[in-house]
Amino acid sequence: MTAPRLTVAVTGAGGFIGRHMVETLRRDGHRAISVERTGEASGDHVVDDLSDPSSLAADLKRAGVEALVHAAWTGHPRSAGNDYASQLRDCLVPTTNVALAAGLAGVRSVVLISSGGGITAIRQRTSAPAAYGWAKAVAEGILEAHAEMFDYALTTIRPTAVYGPGQLPERGLGAVSVFADAMLSGEPIRVLGPDTATRDYLHVADLTRAVLAGMTTEVHGAFDLGGPRPVSIRELIAVLESATGLTADVEHLPASGFDPNAVELDNTPFHALTGWAPECDLEHSVTDVIDWLRDHRAHDRSRRG
Repeated sequence: MTAPRLTVAVTGAGGFIGRHMVETLRRDGHRAISVERTGEASGDHVVDDLSDPSSLAADLKRAGVEALVHAAWTGHPRSAGNDYASQLRDCLVPTTNVALAAGLAGVRSVVLISSGGGITAIRQRTSAPAAYGWAKAVAEGILEAHAEMFDYALTTIRPTAVYGPGQLPERGLGAVSVFADAMLSGEPIRVLGPDTATRDYLHVADLTRAVLAGMTTEVHGAFDLGGPRPVSIRELIAVLESATGLTADVEHLPASGFDPNAVELDNTPFHALTGWAPECDLEHSVTDVIDWLRDHRAHDRSRRG
C-alpha cells in the first residue's frame, strides 16, 4: 500500500455529508480523521464538541492534520426558521472555534461546506434573512477572516439540494429522500409552495469530489455548486414515480417563507479553476437513494421486532 497523500480532519463526520466525505477520502488514499461529539477516541477519531479551540488545535496537531473540512452544522432552513440565537450558539460559535483551531494547529487548507440555497435566499430576500442563511453567510466571513490571519487556503463551497444514500428522511432535510420515503411508506408528499420551484440537485458523491478538488488545488474563494441541471419539484416527483413504480399522493401546502423559489447555481468558476463538473444525473442516481431507503426501512422494522 502507498502512504496516504494527505491527513484530513472532517468535522461533523457522523452526519450525512461528513460520513461520505470520510469514505471518499479513505477510498482515494488519504488519511481521514473524523471529528465527532461522541464515540471512542482513537488515532483516526477525535471526540470533540468544538467548544474549546485550544483543545481541538492540540488534537489536530497531534494527528498531523494538514487539511480540514468543516461540515458540522445544526439545523436547516425550515427547522432554524428565525431562531438566530440557536444558530449563533450551535453553529457559529463552534465554527469560530474550528477556524481558530485550524490556525493554531498550522493547518494548510480548509474547506467550508456552506449553502447555495441559504446564500441564494439572502440574495433574493425582501425582508430580514432567515436564520439559516444568515448563519451560513456569517460563517463564511468568520472563516475568511481567520484564513487571512493565519494564512491558510480557504475554499468555501456552496452546494444546494444535496442528496444520496444515507440521508435520513426523518430529519426533514432533502426533498429527494423525504419524498421517496413518503412514497415508499404510502404517505402523501407535502409540497410547500408551487411545484414549479426548481433546485440544482447535487449528488453527495459529486460534492465530495468537489471538496477534494478544492482542497488538493488549494483554490481560494467562495463557489456555488449545483447539479447537472435545474429540476422542478414536479419533475422530481415524476422521476421518483418512474424509479419506484408507485404513484405519488401529492398534498400542496403554503410556501414556508424560508425557501427561495428557484436555486440555479453556476458551476463555471469552480470548473475553470479545478476541472470539476457534476457527473451524477438525478434520473440515474435516484435508484441508489431508493434502494438505501428500502434497506433502512427494513432494518427499522426488524429492530422493532
